[in-house]
Amino acid sequence: MSELPEASRPRGAHAYGTEFADCFGMPEPPTHVHRTLRRGLLAVTELRFDQPIEQSASLGYDDAFLASVFLKDITDHECWYNGRPVQVESWDAGKTYIFDLRQDPRALVRGPSHVVHFYLPLATLNSFAEQNDSGAVSELVHKPGIGGDDGVMRHLARAGLAALRDPHATTSLLLDELLNAACAHALGRYGSARFLFPRAAGLAQWQERRAKDMMSERMDVSLSELAQECGLSITQFARAFRYSTGMSPHRWLIAQRVSVAKNFLEQSNLTLTEIATLCGFSSQSHLNAAFKQHAGLSPGRWRRTFKS
Repeated sequence: MSELPEASRPRGAHAYGTEFADCFGMPEPPTHVHRTLRRGLLAVTELRFDQPIEQSASLGYDDAFLASVFLKDITDHECWYNGRPVQVESWDAGKTYIFDLRQDPRALVRGPSHVVHFYLPLATLNSFAEQNDSGAVSELVHKPGIGGDDGVMRHLARAGLAALRDPHATTSLLLDELLNAACAHALGRYGSARFLFPRAAGLAQWQERRAKDMMSERMDVSLSELAQECGLSITQFARAFRYSTGMSPHRWLIAQRVSVAKNFLEQSNLTLTEIATLCGFSSQSHLNAAFKQHAGLSPGRWRRTFKS
């Protein structure tokens, strides 16, 4: 394999979203990008193609890693780091593979592929580690081309994939939290430093009140906006909110939407579709699922039981 000429390498490209898909000659893929409080960045991208691909193009140097969860077996492929062949095993569905983007990884895949990629810049990993009183890392420990059975990352990938495919009013907040979890897990499992959590502490009264007000007023508020408003890192905010309320910000927001829906069901003649829209649910079926999970009854049965 010969490397692409230096002049033909893209500058400033990253291994997520459209730029990443371009390396494989693919259209724009489903992607979510999370901007963290300290101007860091995390992203999750689904890449799926049914035809073989030629050797992927180079993204150039990027001080970042990919944690890639394969959803389809790939047995006929090749991989290179810095233009040198990497000995690879079959890429097995369900396993997680780490790719060091500082080493210009490229691949040739001779069959269909389906992968969820978590984009983890080293600066964001270390910012996250610093916020949680952990030592800095310079590597995510891995063997190039060799995957591992990582149940946590596999479940995060499945959850992220489901959220990308079924967007609703709070999908952005949910995916932010999934990416924070992927970052924390990558540090704990693959980082070269031990991951430590500080003693838990809750939000101040004004912080809790402001966060709840923002989530009640805006259905698409992000975790980073909530944390910034409270003067905390994203990780500190999420942990403190859970400590103060007993639930994650996403779960609290859904509970609030269900509470508003109850009022409409009991005091109005609006249809379930109209109530779903007013309460920030993407559809009546989304309302039905969330309502039943939180209230134990379907919206229709709640209305028949409690309507004035």
